[in-house]
Order: sequence, then structure tokens, then C-alpha cells
Amino acid sequence: MSYRYITPEQVMKNRFNHFPRPRWKTAVLCFRDYRGSQVLVQGFKAAPVGYKVLYGMEEHEGSPFVYEAAVAGEPIGIVTRCQWGGPQAAILVEELAELGVRYIIGYGAAGSIRQSIAQGEQLVANSAMAGDGTSRAYRSDAEKLLTGSPELIRLAKEAAGALGFPLREAVAVTADALYRETDEWVEACLQKGADVVNMETGPLYAAAAACGVRSVWLGHVSDCLVREKWHDWHVDLIGMAEATSQIALGLAQRLAEMG
Repeated sequence: MSYRYITPEQVMKNRFNHFPRPRWKTAVLCFRDYRGSQVLVQGFKAAPVGYKVLYGMEEHEGSPFVYEAAVAGEPIGIVTRCQWGGPQAAILVEELAELGVRYIIGYGAAGSIRQSIAQGEQLVANSAMAGDGTSRAYRSDAEKLLTGSPELIRLAKEAAGALGFPLREAVAVTADALYRETDEWVEACLQKGADVVNMETGPLYAAAAACGVRSVWLGHVSDCLVREKWHDWHVDLIGMAEATSQIALGLAQRLAEMG
């Protein structure tokens, strides 16, 4: 039986010698830039933790990565600016699991590759295709879909419905190479059943399953890859992000109330 040389327990063993170890049941991984992350932070009324909690997220005054919010009386971790795809997503999931997190909400954006899915739509990924290398490190069967938690998907749809936001279920395909998403690649993904593309849903679901954590990815369609020309994301995404943030908050509230 094989064993791992490096584990989260080993890497994190001295990290909280001088600061409190977070006690979160739920955490949100924000796969957006600073501006998109701040929409989430403000929506949750979160405050910076103020010290290093997670790998690769060195805290500097005026530029925090990790925040904490109180939702229905429960502390919740908010991890911002997780922009670097599969490896980063998986590392953060592993470390959050080591901290005792039971639920992870992914908050992000995706490009539509299906003409019936328009820019601005709110999404929940019911499953993901492993188009990346990180997901394959967690799953020997690379062709099998990675799935989000049915319970969290149901609660997310309930939260969106209460807010009056349509929430479309979609199959995400995860890419490693942002600048190599070709028309041929998109067509192949469509033929396999994918609806949208991003850089994190597959690794989020794969690592969470391996760590015994329930996860769900929520987001909005930021751009479209459906014709010869890219329908880009150079539009005002704040309204879309605010809606996603409200759905994520509604989901977090329901998880906190579950006890």
C-alpha cells in the first residue's frame, strides 16, 4: 500500500503555535480576483483573520487573503483570491479538511460553451469533468464525472429560490491552460456533455471527496465560448457576483442552522 510523503498535518503542525487555530464547520473558497472577492467579503460582513492560515497565503497589512464571518452564530472561513486553478484548489481543500471543515462552498465564474447558457446566468455545478491534471491525481477513473454534494446542491437551489434567482444546474469541465481553449477542444467537451468551463470545479470536487468533505461550486457565467469569436468578460460583473454572493450566504445560513 502506498503512502504520502507530505501531508497537511505535517505541513501545518507548527502554523498555529502563536495564533488560534480556526474552528470552522463551513468555508467558502472564492475563485475570483480582488474585486470579485470583496463582493463576497462585504456580503458576508467578514473581517480579516490577520495571520497565515493556509498554504501560500502570506498575510500582509492591507492585503489579507483569509477572513472570518459570523453566520447564524457560526464562524465561517472566507478564503479569497484563489485564482490559480487545480493545484491551489486541492491544497486549500486538503488544509481546510485538516482544520476540521465539513462543508466547502466554491464561489466563482465560468465560461459558457453551450449556446443555451447565457452570460450572467447563475450556476450550480452538479458535476465536473476532469479535464485537468490535479483531478486525475485524486481519481483513477478520469472519465467518470466528479460530483458535488446532492445535499448542498439542494440547499443552494433552495437559497436561490428564496432570493428569487434562477439557478441553473450545469456540468463543468476543468481546464489547466487558459490560453489553449480551442474550438476543437470546446467541441470535444460539448460532445462529452459539458456546459461550462473553469479552472477549479473538478479539483474542488475530487479533493473534497478524497478528504471526506462535502462541497458545491456556485458561480455565474462571465464569458461565452460558443461562436468563432470569444464573448469576453470585459463587462460589469459586479451585479453577477453580488447575486452569487447572496446565494452563497443563503446556503451558509442553512448549513449553520443545521447545527
